[in-house]
Amino acid sequence: MSCAFYYWNYGYACRKTGKNVDEDTYGKYCRGYDYDDCPIFKGNSSSEGCFLTSACTEARNLPDDCRELTTLRHFRDTYLKARENGESDIAEYYAKAPLIVAKIKEQENSKAIFESFYTELVEPCIKYINANEPEAAYRHYADYFKMLKEKYGV
Repeated sequence: MSCAFYYWNYGYACRKTGKNVDEDTYGKYCRGYDYDDCPIFKGNSSSEGCFLTSACTEARNLPDDCRELTTLRHFRDTYLKARENGESDIAEYYAKAPLIVAKIKEQENSKAIFESFYTELVEPCIKYINANEPEAAYRHYADYFKMLKEKYGV
């Protein structure tokens, strides 16, 4: 089973804080998929803190369970998670994406920025994934994420 908010690190650990959590916390909030009540991720199952989700939901008015996000989440939970350093890549995204999103939301043209993420990041990654080119999708994502971290100073 895969969880968007916790991962295995010699015990269950929170992707947002990197700190271990007890079995009860993991069981309630992850295994039970009770994200809306999770004290760490409350409200994070939608676009808050995730620039990929923001690109889809805010710029394109797509639902949180749209084809694009479902495809990207499956890619994260299968290919990326199984990749060497995949867990740390995922943890870094959950740690830094909210900082990037917060800085973008301070700008007047935030919707246009999220729209550019959709066309420059989401669409190409989806094309690579659908063409069964997962490494190309990963490389595109990794390069774009690196650019965003540098641009927004996170």
